[in-house]
Amino acid sequence: MSQTKQIESDQMRSVISAKFIEPGFAYWFTNHEHIRSPFPKAIKSAAREKTTEIFFEWIDGLKEKELSEMKENEFVEMFETILFNEALKLVDDEDQQLTISYPFLPRLGDKVNHKLKGEGNVIKRKEIVSKENKKLFELTVQLKDTGETWDTQFELTE
Repeated sequence: MSQTKQIESDQMRSVISAKFIEPGFAYWFTNHEHIRSPFPKAIKSAAREKTTEIFFEWIDGLKEKELSEMKENEFVEMFETILFNEALKLVDDEDQQLTISYPFLPRLGDKVNHKLKGEGNVIKRKEIVSKENKKLFELTVQLKDTGETWDTQFELTE
């Protein structure tokens, strides 16, 4: 590769990193009002390293025309797909896998306030498949006042 091509490649990587990679990690690795980071602290460094590597491999595999025609949201979607896939490989715990797979859903310990049953905390959760082959998310909640538990399920949409 000529020195000019290398400089152009380095500049492109720098722009892509500043525009997509760093903001992507900043968003997903911190908590916000509407979502908490689904990534355990212990895997963030490895997830960052592997995601960056694979993301640039993907970009390097694109032809110039493809790269120039890409829309910003396509870069963001690919970055997030790689990040979540790589993070899932770094955790063994089923609950952490659920948190990464479904970052917007309730987590263990979350408070629930049911209008009929009252306040409680999520003590168990799992992904199940119904008889109709629908993906369901099941929560078990322990009531604060009585210690009783109750379950609820809802369909996961893709």
